[in-house]
Amino acid sequence: MKELAFSENVNFDKLANTDASYDTTIDPSYLPRLQESCVKILEPVQTEFKFYVDMQGLRTIEGRVKAKLSFICQRCQKEFVKEIESNFLSTCDEQKAKSLKIDEKLDIVELNEDGTFNLLAFLEDCLLLEIPYITSHEENEPECKEGNEWSFGKVEKSEDDNPFAKLASLKDHLKK
Repeated sequence: MKELAFSENVNFDKLANTDASYDTTIDPSYLPRLQESCVKILEPVQTEFKFYVDMQGLRTIEGRVKAKLSFICQRCQKEFVKEIESNFLSTCDEQKAKSLKIDEKLDIVELNEDGTFNLLAFLEDCLLLEIPYITSHEENEPECKEGNEWSFGKVEKSEDDNPFAKLASLKDHLKK
């Protein structure tokens, strides 16, 4: 396992007060839940984030995390590559954010009992939330359409499908 540029659990308050910032990569071995949710993590996960105290005095973490993953397409059952990216802006000062009425604009994160923050799990959660519920190629991917006849809402209609036409023919049949 490679070394992390930061500890898994960090002191949110200390990092925010020192305006700590990171621009680093995370080895996939540190992200077991992300590994379980895809076929493979193709390269180290890229992260950029900073801790700071904003103008209202909120201790904040802001940044982005990006990963290149491979999934199985749910339509054609072939493997495909997708980049997912998450941008985040979060604070641990929930009460203060509510009093300023900006709690809906920020994600609220919880600190551990000892005041530390599980930064690695937070970054992994940000990526997991970006994975589509149903993984599939883009709609116009030729690789996915090859050999498959997909129809998206186009239904051929005939007179036999009309229930009223069937009733009329039944009525005519009963009259005879």
